[in-house]
Amino acid sequence: MKTLIVFVSILLSVSGCENTENSQQVDRKELNRQLEEIKDLISQEACDEQTKCDYIAVGSKACGGPKSYLLFSSSIDRQKLVELVEIYNKEEADFNQKYGIVSDCMLVTPPEKVECINGKCEAL
Repeated sequence: MKTLIVFVSILLSVSGCENTENSQQVDRKELNRQLEEIKDLISQEACDEQTKCDYIAVGSKACGGPKSYLLFSSSIDRQKLVELVEIYNKEEADFNQKYGIVSDCMLVTPPEKVECINGKCEAL
């Protein structure tokens, strides 16, 4: 009987660790899904002579600041893009804090110049 209790206790403690790991993996998959949604929105709009290109800071490094910048055409639904990015950035910051994520503290700077080249926004 004592052996059975010890065995069940070990199983419960191991499964608890797996749940934490699975929870982190599930949360990371959701962040990846959100980022793909943002990239898909951006990819739907090409630039041309009438539109301009711009950029937006995306992601949240554990040390602070964005992970990168995404380029987009001004023909995009900017309000929707900003809303999606704000949600993503906050949730990634929460993820970093929740799981004790560490990152380099290198400053990621925005592009100096963005232009439309062959229908696509490019950093120069």
